[in-house]
Amino acid sequence: MKNRTDAMEWLVFAESDLQVAITAKVSKKLKYSFLMFHLQQTVEKTLKAVLVFFAIDFSKTHDLEYLFSLMKKNKIIIPVKVKEAQYLGQYAVITRSPGDEVEVSKKEFTEAVKTAKTVLKWSKTIIQKKSDKLF
Repeated sequence: MKNRTDAMEWLVFAESDLQVAITAKVSKKLKYSFLMFHLQQTVEKTLKAVLVFFAIDFSKTHDLEYLFSLMKKNKIIIPVKVKEAQYLGQYAVITRSPGDEVEVSKKEFTEAVKTAKTVLKWSKTIIQKKSDKLF
């Protein structure tokens, strides 16, 4: 039961990042590209929640590809729609420093929000219902 409790704590943090991303007011000083970092964090923390739930150790990382590979190695079924979130990994660093930023359109941001929500829904189904069959 401790794994479920610890995993749920990871989900609280993931949901916080999602809330920051979707409630922030975009402006000249706050661009979609910066909010993509929070969507990446949503996915990262969500994947870590699943790993914690299954008691799978992972190193401190922002690398979504690595987290997905640990799941695959441990035979966790990853739906295609969830795996698609891997592209958000680039936003862990690229939007965090001057000179590294990229342009992100409202449409791209909206799609990324849907992707992050899909990953979060998938993980909640696993953790709350002990099931890996959402999709």
